[in-house]
Amino acid sequence: MLDRWNDIGNKLVAMAQDFPEDKYDFKLQKDERTFALNLLHAAALDFVLIRRISGSNLGPDFGEGDNPSRDAFKTKADVVKFVQEAVADGAQVIQQQGDAGLDKTSKFFGNRLGAWVQGTKSATAASTPQGQTSQQAPPTIASTMDREISAVEKQIVDVAEAMPEDKYNFSPETLNIPSADYKGVRTFAVQVKHVASSNYFIWSPLTGDKVPDTIKDGNGPENLKTKAEIIKFLKDSFALGHKAAATLTPQNMLQNPGNSKSTRLRLVMFGVAHAYNHYGQMIEYLRMNGIAHKQV
Repeated sequence: MLDRWNDIGNKLVAMAQDFPEDKYDFKLQKDERTFALNLLHAAALDFVLIRRISGSNLGPDFGEGDNPSRDAFKTKADVVKFVQEAVADGAQVIQQQGDAGLDKTSKFFGNRLGAWVQGTKSATAASTPQGQTSQQAPPTIASTMDREISAVEKQIVDVAEAMPEDKYNFSPETLNIPSADYKGVRTFAVQVKHVASSNYFIWSPLTGDKVPDTIKDGNGPENLKTKAEIIKFLKDSFALGHKAAATLTPQNMLQNPGNSKSTRLRLVMFGVAHAYNHYGQMIEYLRMNGIAHKQV
């Protein structure tokens, strides 16, 4: 869990450091967050999770929506420092909790594992946490991870369905944006097939299922051309994810399946995080084509 948190957190910090300061207020459309506000939102949400998990008052509270104002973080250095603090404080709390904290309950976020997964995915695409009601069965490792898979599945499938079929071969490279470097990036169709193919590669070691012969690499089967075929392939891959999550128990979650170098828990979590990464990219493909799609 600590490795996963640091991996995503360090990528967020690197993006914050690499992006030119004069582009920090860039956004593609008027109704979305700027680059700086995306960074601030991710870090603020991380602090919400940190406070709820640790029972402490770590970090500032920006109220409903977790959207800090640029007035409080005027410079690139201010934003980078805030993101670094969120990543460092989260890592410290994970270390303090240890493995024993993974399956303890925490208000509003199911068990603690579920809350930390919410935090790691906020770096790429924030999602509204689901509440726990008194009628629900006590959360387990399997049910918590299954819920996370369901959440990202809905987001990815919604985006895949929102893109018109005649735009499935769209790539930002075709826009010839001045000073942009989109040469060789995936088309929208290949983005969807990449997520699905990766799901098979990541989750099949947990279930023992054979990766389909049509998947030769991370870009997915070349024979899938239509929108309907690609979406079916995507949905089938998430069905494997639910099957993988169902195999998790407190006894085996830290074991390595087969010849994998990763634990069962990390593989399930990585599949979710990877899908959210590409969800963020696919959202921008929609926006580049003037297609409105709600993103939290």
